[in-house]
Amino acid sequence: MPRPLLAAALALGCAAALAGAPRPATAATAQVTIEVPQGKLKSVRLRHLPRGTLVAISISATGRLGVALVSAKQLKAGKPRALFRAVLDRRISFKVAIPESDDYYLALDNRRGASAVTVTATVQAVQRKRNAPGTPAKPKSGGKFDETRAADAARA
Repeated sequence: MPRPLLAAALALGCAAALAGAPRPATAATAQVTIEVPQGKLKSVRLRHLPRGTLVAISISATGRLGVALVSAKQLKAGKPRALFRAVLDRRISFKVAIPESDDYYLALDNRRGASAVTVTATVQAVQRKRNAPGTPAKPKSGGKFDETRAADAARA
């Protein structure tokens, strides 16, 4: 086989092998500082979070305020249910696994506050790796890895 054809065949073979390989975990981090005036609510939109993404949020503030993480779909509902809700006094950190692909909002509520609050929020989103197509998930039994079932699945 001539050299250019060999190189092209090798490149196509590598591309085909990589297409079937599981994707590595991807991560993104962002930090925002917001002033939330007394009697107001502000939000930060987290766009296009895929299902299964792990989101870690760390917030520090100059005062007390309410915090919630809500999906855009839930905001359109009559009574939205937050994935996370708490009242923070200076600092809070939490992690959430995103249940469905959507935009999400980090709501900062100072409607009951006595003065303006400056908030610094750090958001880290890590998309988990998925199994390669056709690769069975690791079977579990009672919360532990069951080696006999894994061996049976490998033979199948």
